[in-house]
Amino acid sequence: MSPEGIHAVSLAATYLDAFEAGDVTEMANVLTDDIVHTLAMSFDGGTEPYLVLTGKDQVLGFFSDILQQVSQRVLSDRRANAGAGGEVVFVEAVGEAVLAGSGTLYRNVYVFKFECADGKVRRITEYANPVAAHKALHIPLG
Repeated sequence: MSPEGIHAVSLAATYLDAFEAGDVTEMANVLTDDIVHTLAMSFDGGTEPYLVLTGKDQVLGFFSDILQQVSQRVLSDRRANAGAGGEVVFVEAVGEAVLAGSGTLYRNVYVFKFECADGKVRRITEYANPVAAHKALHIPLG
């Protein structure tokens, strides 16, 4: 793996570790100011993403809210692969969270695509199973 690929894998791991720890400051440290985070899963069966977050403030605001809603976050069985000259990293992981209000366990399988530039993460695309999210979070399908 190229030095750029190793650095990009490290950026992705730092971001995901910070999310697990609930450390928004550390999450912010690896993001560009113009970060775009796309939640690509669709709840209506279409190809449009569920949500596109633009800019560091919007991304971190969204995840600050998520961190308040879950009392535990674990992304296990992580497997990272770098490509595109080390600027793109794909991370597969099994996610497990406990919803703070109800104690409901939310499990899903994720694939994250991290696109890096100038030593930071500039774009994250997150793929997950919308049916698993629907069941745990009561988001309408279809």
